[in-house]
Amino acid sequence: MRKLLRERVTKFAFVCLLCILLLGIFGPALAPYEYDVQQRNADGELQRYTAPSSEHLLGTNDRGEDVLSRLLFGARATVITGLLAGTLMLTIGLLVGMVAGYVGGRTEGLLMRFVDLMYGIPFIPFAIVLITFFGAGFYTTIAIIGLVLWRFIARVIRSQVLQIKQREYIMAARASGGSTPWIIRKHILPNIANMAALFFAMGVGLAILEQAGLSFIGVTNPFIPTWGIMLRNAHLSGRVVEAWWWSFPPGIMISLTVLSLYLLGRGYEQATGNDEVVV
Repeated sequence: MRKLLRERVTKFAFVCLLCILLLGIFGPALAPYEYDVQQRNADGELQRYTAPSSEHLLGTNDRGEDVLSRLLFGARATVITGLLAGTLMLTIGLLVGMVAGYVGGRTEGLLMRFVDLMYGIPFIPFAIVLITFFGAGFYTTIAIIGLVLWRFIARVIRSQVLQIKQREYIMAARASGGSTPWIIRKHILPNIANMAALFFAMGVGLAILEQAGLSFIGVTNPFIPTWGIMLRNAHLSGRVVEAWWWSFPPGIMISLTVLSLYLLGRGYEQATGNDEVVV
């Protein structure tokens, strides 16, 4: 942690992600109102497009709902999306990449052809088709993101494993009768852990971006107040510029989250890049 937080940029990214994670955990409890409650004034009139004030710190949207409350509720959905989809992407990518790189032969050929096939699938149209068949559920969207976007991880991990398996201690382990699962667990996996951490951070950020993109085009559950849904609703209202307090905060939060994840992952890779090889 000392090496990781030595750089100011990495320290800033770590603090930002920690705050976003805390918002994901405690955000709904901190929200001043329920995210779907329409706010009315003393005369019973709907408070639509109310500018930021002491009563509504980020104003209200076209339905009179408190923007800050929706932003805090949306933090949990965004964090869950990133962590679950990022974990799924990393798990599949690591498994395919390590097996293809270490086993080689026909197994490598079949797995890499499958990776090439996945690269040929455009994500957004394919996701729309799958969501049409399986429904626009929250966890369905997460599963689709994780099951499609692992492809870049597998390709890079495979190239790294191809280099590692040529080292002398790997050959010695094979000559001594070590099984493939044991060698992968004992020698291969510890040596790609730094790269895996970077790819996990990138995967979480990519999952958040793709979920926001799917929300923006209207193929996810519109009743879950994600940051992408907030941007979509603001865009459809036609008042993105006038009601800037509605569109600006979720856009900033998405950008800040993805940027912080990348900076933290890159900082972790650099901080541990000079460590000795695990034998």
